[in-house]
Order: sequence, then structure tokens, then C-alpha cells
Amino acid sequence: MKSVILSAALLLSVTSAQAESIYCTFTEPFLSVSYNSDTNKVKITSPDNGGAELNGIVKYKQGGVIRFEVEGLTQYLDLYLNKEGSDGMSDFIYPFEGVISEQLYGGCETDSLKKRLP
Repeated sequence: MKSVILSAALLLSVTSAQAESIYCTFTEPFLSVSYNSDTNKVKITSPDNGGAELNGIVKYKQGGVIRFEVEGLTQYLDLYLNKEGSDGMSDFIYPFEGVISEQLYGGCETDSLKKRLP
């Protein structure tokens, strides 16, 4: 298990030579959040409010958690590398759980680690 977490952390590292994006999906409310390690941008999209792309701040926390913050916003996205996630509406199992400010739970995938059906 430790090797999986280490591999995922290395894969998601912003200092990596190859860019890797993270895509998270949430429901109730419907919301999509993505992070591009090449541009260090966080894109937030919702059907009601459209979208915005802002500068991201990445912090590595204990317990296999990567926190993504956005300049000017108080909310943050925690990516749990040791938990599978769900978008709450489909049967897909996501490789990671995403949690926005300890209130909204969803599923996250990357360019190389994709969601799957059970």
C-alpha cells in the first residue's frame, strides 16, 4: 500500500517532467475541479456559475493527502491518495477521493489513473 501511495505522489508531483492533470467530479451541487501540473492552474466549473481558471497552490499533507488551494478563495480541495472516490451519481469508482473544504465529497482521476466500473 505504501508503494501505491508513493507512486501516486510521485505521479502527481508538480516538479515532474511530464505534466499530469487531476480531474474531480462532485454532485449536489454539480461541480468539476481540475488541476494541471504543467500550468499550475485550477479550473472550477459548474452548470450554474460557468467556469474560472485560477492560480493553484499545492501542499503535501500527512496521511497521503494533497491539498489544492486557489489564490483568493477560502475553500480548498483535498485529494486522498489512499481512498477511492465516487461522484455520487454513477457506478464509476474513482482511484482517489476528493473533498472540498470537508463538506463536498467526490471522485478524482488523473491522465493515467482513470475511473472504472466495478
